[in-house]
Amino acid sequence: MSAFKGLFSISSSLVHFFLLVGFCDAIMNNGSVILLNECDWNSYDNTHVLYETEVKSKIKCAAICFQYGVACLGFQLLTMVSETKCRLLRFISLENCTSPISSMSISFLYERTDVQPIVTTQPVSTMTPNPCQNGGTYTANICSCVFGCSGQYCQTCINECSEASGVSGTGVAWIRPAGFDVAKQVWCNFDNGVTYIQIRKYGTVSFNRSYVEYENGFGDANGDYWLGNKYANILSLTRTFTSGFTLMKSSGFVMVYYYDFVVLDSSSNFALQYSSSSSSQYPLAKGQPFQAYDTGSACAITLGNGWWFGSTCSSGSLNGQYPVDFGAFSGATTTRIGIY
Repeated sequence: MSAFKGLFSISSSLVHFFLLVGFCDAIMNNGSVILLNECDWNSYDNTHVLYETEVKSKIKCAAICFQYGVACLGFQLLTMVSETKCRLLRFISLENCTSPISSMSISFLYERTDVQPIVTTQPVSTMTPNPCQNGGTYTANICSCVFGCSGQYCQTCINECSEASGVSGTGVAWIRPAGFDVAKQVWCNFDNGVTYIQIRKYGTVSFNRSYVEYENGFGDANGDYWLGNKYANILSLTRTFTSGFTLMKSSGFVMVYYYDFVVLDSSSNFALQYSSSSSSQYPLAKGQPFQAYDTGSACAITLGNGWWFGSTCSSGSLNGQYPVDFGAFSGATTTRIGIY
């Protein structure tokens, strides 16, 4: 009976998916989705991005957009030989649609005409040019908030990805726990409530940075980024976290867990603490200050990146040159540090 139920569940999901795709096909054909312009894929406003993924077709991209309901106002599509990229947008603006630099960066901007932007119901009465907080957009006396923030002035943001509601899969959100001086954009696994403090998947961002740059954060949450040690410190103290280190290469991947994971404050130079790990094959130095090339660290200078190095450079670093070696796992071309 359980097998039958499982088969029924899978069949129901497939039926739902095909109905959704058929619905989206009809929507696109009757004018509820219109093509606005050709844009450069690599030039965009991060605050407008709801979600980004690879898809099989334009219809699939539209289907995902419709699943987000009124939160998704349109999408941007980049078609290449080996893949098609889909970028869902919470706000459509031709001001951010620059002309494609090359034929490889030509993307198409589509807008939904059947929805309107999600805005607060109370008008903002003020003479301030933009009273909206945390990246909110001020239009016609209304604050339109980035995903993760809400309120009349977008003054309230979630503390971490697990607090986001109404979404699934992976994507970006803005967080601002008490103590953050600004809202920060992070990559999320919404299904498992994971907030990523580091991701490297494209190798386009240099991680050979100064101590201050590692303190404040750098990169792009839609690609390669480091949240910032001072923000990781505040976030890791909001509750008890487990950290998952993920390393991937073409032949497989490994995940290592560090329990009671905490990044200490600046008085300890953002030293790392955890109670135990899931494997002794992947050492991570405890109680060691964070080091960069300008802190006099021989490891940071030699390896060209910042990290919690131990007495030697052998503790591994997920910020090192590609391909990354970490303990018993060598040759990773994608790395992630998430807490949940």
